[in-house]
Amino acid sequence: MRNAILVSILAVVLVMGAAAVYAGPPVNGTWKSTNGDFDEGTATSSWAGGYLSLGNILYGRSTSGGVFTNDWSINCPSVVSVVTLVPSGPTGNAIYLITYAGGYVTLGGPGNPWNGGDAVYTGTIDTYTEVRTVQYVSGKVVGAVSDHSVTAHIVGYPESCVAWAIGNGVLRGTTPNAGFSAPPLQNVKPAGYPDYPNAFCTLSPTGTGHWDDIRDLTVTVQGCAVATQPSTWGNVKAMYRN
Repeated sequence: MRNAILVSILAVVLVMGAAAVYAGPPVNGTWKSTNGDFDEGTATSSWAGGYLSLGNILYGRSTSGGVFTNDWSINCPSVVSVVTLVPSGPTGNAIYLITYAGGYVTLGGPGNPWNGGDAVYTGTIDTYTEVRTVQYVSGKVVGAVSDHSVTAHIVGYPESCVAWAIGNGVLRGTTPNAGFSAPPLQNVKPAGYPDYPNAFCTLSPTGTGHWDDIRDLTVTVQGCAVATQPSTWGNVKAMYRN
């Protein structure tokens, strides 16, 4: 079932890619949001069962002044593995390795340092991991920080055309908030955070999940050349076979 959902999402990506007119590949280089090269952002994760559940789905997007921008987006990878690296008692810090699969990323073209002529660059996610440190006090979550790492192949360009990104996440709030301490965490999602994503990467204003700030991003683009035809349907399906 998971493979069928991933293939459905990628089918939309390929249709978009097939219809696009490729003006030019993204420019090779490395840029940082902390230098003001592009916007930082926010993310919302829908829960399949809870805060650290398999099947949770993430959607993130760049923002500026609480308004969404088109610098970048992370579109609906889902959690396929959660491994406890460092356990915690009722009070202390626990560390988890979270692995995602599926989904895609976008990098906006005009106005961004990697712009090579396309209105938007879409990349199918190859790898996505998150190392999340969660702080507990008397059995309740009072905060969490994350290190995110993602790689993606840019649709419409050679297989060597790859984007890497790293960034930091900060838990801001959850709903429902059973097992969480609010304050300091929020229990109502404010404006400027995405709606809740579902398995088909559509967003709803209602749902259960958590929301984060996404900061301190570094993006690298390498190996891009002239535009080619988008990847074949057979090649994309093969990426997600068990």
